Amino acid sequence: MVEQVNGATGGLSVEGLPAWQLARRERIVVAGLQLLENQEYDRIQIRDVAQEAGVALGTLYRYFSSKEHLYAAVLLEWSALGRAGERRSRRGSAERHLRSRIRGVITAFERQPQFYKVHVLLQSSTDPNAKALLTDFAEAAQASLVQDFAVLGPGRAEDAATMMWAIIHSMLTQAIYHGVAMSEVYRIADGFLDLLAKDLHADAQPQEASITGSTTRRR
Repeated sequence: MVEQVNGATGGLSVEGLPAWQLARRERIVVAGLQLLENQEYDRIQIRDVAQEAGVALGTLYRYFSSKEHLYAAVLLEWSALGRAGERRSRRGSAERHLRSRIRGVITAFERQPQFYKVHVLLQSSTDPNAKALLTDFAEAAQASLVQDFAVLGPGRAEDAATMMWAIIHSMLTQAIYHGVAMSEVYRIADGFLDLLAKDLHADAQPQEASITGSTTRRR
């Protein structure tokens, strides 16, 4: 985990916080998540989150240096809830699980596109605390998908996960911002998995080759 940056602008590191402070911080994150579930990010005021969480505005700023920092934490919370559900429902072959997993990711953003918009918006954040949590968000998502592709072997699993996320992000951007039908997002994602279907049923064979079949070793 990337440690949050302490400084004059606020944003206590979670490392070493006593249980009561962790619980208060979690209450603030959950409040932010609940507000985002019901309205767009740009309509949410930081004082609204403080009120929803039952804390003073100054107290909120002790834990989060900015609205961007807070909503990077909200994204992490939202994704963690999704991964917990995936672990509970995992069954069947790697291919079946991956198809269900990817459809679940796409469906989550289809139902709540405001979370995808926040993710896109936060990419340009200059708050180091927000950037640190976004790195955690991206690394956790990548690592989880690499594990799902593990049957392909270490090198190919990383390549497949990277390509899968690129497809999802590209297609969701087209759908959410440019009016492309969500059915196209599902179709293209399923099409990528179709290309790997045979290997996803094979026994795991660790290798360094990329998903395209290149024998070039990773640096």
